[in-house]
Amino acid sequence: LKLPFVSGPWGASAAMPVKVQPPFQPALEKFCREEPLSLDEVLEVKSLLESKGSLDYSRAKCKDSRGKSTGPFSASAANAKGDHSGSSMFGSWLRDNCIIAYGIWLTDPDGAGGDDAVACLNAIATFLLTYQSHKMELVINGHKAVKGDEKTWMDRPHIRFIGETGKEDTKWYNHKQNDALGYFLWARCQLALAGKMPFTGEHLKLCGQLFDFLRVIECWDDLDAGHWEEHSAQHASSLGPVLAATRSFQQVLRTNPGWLFPGKSDTLTLLETKLEGALKQILPNEVITPYRNAKDADGALIFLCYPLDVVDQAVGAQILERIETITGHIAVCRYRKDSYWSKDYKELYADPTKHFTDEELKERDANIKIGEEAQWCLFDPMISAYYGKLYQRTKKEDFLKKQQLYLARALAAITGDDCEFGAWMCAEAFYLAKGKWQPNDNTPLVWTMVDLKMAIYEMEISLGGCGKPSSSSCTVS
Repeated sequence: LKLPFVSGPWGASAAMPVKVQPPFQPALEKFCREEPLSLDEVLEVKSLLESKGSLDYSRAKCKDSRGKSTGPFSASAANAKGDHSGSSMFGSWLRDNCIIAYGIWLTDPDGAGGDDAVACLNAIATFLLTYQSHKMELVINGHKAVKGDEKTWMDRPHIRFIGETGKEDTKWYNHKQNDALGYFLWARCQLALAGKMPFTGEHLKLCGQLFDFLRVIECWDDLDAGHWEEHSAQHASSLGPVLAATRSFQQVLRTNPGWLFPGKSDTLTLLETKLEGALKQILPNEVITPYRNAKDADGALIFLCYPLDVVDQAVGAQILERIETITGHIAVCRYRKDSYWSKDYKELYADPTKHFTDEELKERDANIKIGEEAQWCLFDPMISAYYGKLYQRTKKEDFLKKQQLYLARALAAITGDDCEFGAWMCAEAFYLAKGKWQPNDNTPLVWTMVDLKMAIYEMEISLGGCGKPSSSSCTVS
């Protein structure tokens, strides 16, 4: 299959060899190498990270006025300088939360991770049923149009809410993010299929509404904001989660004979056909429509490879090749000429959590030069995990070497003792500030933490381990 290559405004540059830099934490040096670790070494580094709190996602649990956990997680956890409660990063994003829920269930299905995943997805479902279902019904039944300019974006199902209360945030926000809806549907199905979180009637009804909403807005052609809540475009990374959800829900129906789809009878078939066709046209690019927003390489596409598993190995290889063109010395750019957290971002923008309209983004993008983009810590762990899946299927040593390379990069990016937000933390990104690369304010990022947990889990599996928590027992064959 020959797929299109876009050489648009964000045209990809030639890839440099991917290397591992010396870790910010010297204690991690022995693990940050290109030669694959032994299983004992993987268990050793996991224990070390756990002892340092690097993987402690519980610090980001949202709590009510009595201090009781409400289920979801804030995007950024408490750090040495504060708890982010004064910024938008204390909100609960559906996208982040659903990936987090899946990851903590995957790596600890029978322990606290599994229980926390159920609580998180229940909280999201309750929010959607209470505050968003009626909005979807208006759209499904033709009483509300939501494919217009920014004035209509608040009329879509909200993809971010107030985690402490479970209520809707009424401040203006760009909620046209179909990937977030897809991630919720997909994660909910994964836990149901595993028997961890059987479907209830209310949750089935909600899934039907979400799928019918995505059908009515023709999500396969919809110009949404994508993973990064920015330029309106047809994003492959938005189509992938919805396709994964569609296939997963079909599997739910197949495993429950007699169940009917709780919506229009042909919705799942139509979505699958349209989404597959659209992705065939776009991949391995992220955006080809509209041309002014074209992106031929974007880190968000790794999630289509892992954990969503919606692309075959050939397309996955093309995505990985493109991602190498946006790989930096510390981590991976979201895309070339990404102006968010670019050079001296905090000096340019007094509020680093400000949300931008399409017109405001044009002005912000004018300031960026290639090489000054932030390098994000979300991606190296997922690339490692995907190479792990490839190795587990094929037993090709080159895949294991790549799995180790990207795991080593993820470990090397853990913050050093000189980080103003605290040591041993998983940052959101590193950006250039007064000539020095340093973690941005959204540190630690829970999404990064859980991505690293999944990467370590997959490395354990590749080396013959079981991936269970350190406190669990398992038999290694």
